[in-house]
Amino acid sequence: LYSFNNQIRFNSRGHFNLPVGKRDYNGSSRRNLANFNALANQKNISFIYDDFKNLLDIEFENDDFVYLDPPYLLGLASYNEMGGWSEGDERNLHATLSELNKRGVRFALSNVIEHKGQKNNLLESWAINNRFSILPIDHNYRNSNYQTSAKEAVTREVLITNYLGEN
Repeated sequence: LYSFNNQIRFNSRGHFNLPVGKRDYNGSSRRNLANFNALANQKNISFIYDDFKNLLDIEFENDDFVYLDPPYLLGLASYNEMGGWSEGDERNLHATLSELNKRGVRFALSNVIEHKGQKNNLLESWAINNRFSILPIDHNYRNSNYQTSAKEAVTREVLITNYLGEN
């Protein structure tokens, strides 16, 4: 919450190294967190932070839902600037989700199909070949004054699901 662009980043020694950003923990953020916590406590929700490959070890119930927001193959970010997310990881993620789909587990995957002239053909082909829904996330970064070059760049963020019908 305090760091630049709400991100987490570590240097080569493993130490957190992002400067403070434009936000802080104030009354509004405190209320938002309290409201989220209250709502989550009213429902039977489990949040799991783990390697996506371990999803195949979980026995899901009929009404379970899996949401993933993995590192993106396109673009440079703290999680992939030193080889942290590769094409092999991307393929393994697709294989894991394909297997969950075969098991009847509903999922949604946030990702980027196009970014600054690059296209994630691997992701798009996988989604189309499996007849998953590719829903555009209508969001832009024109107000991001710290990334002026991003204002004109095309970025196509998507939500890919296996439960909203065919493409």
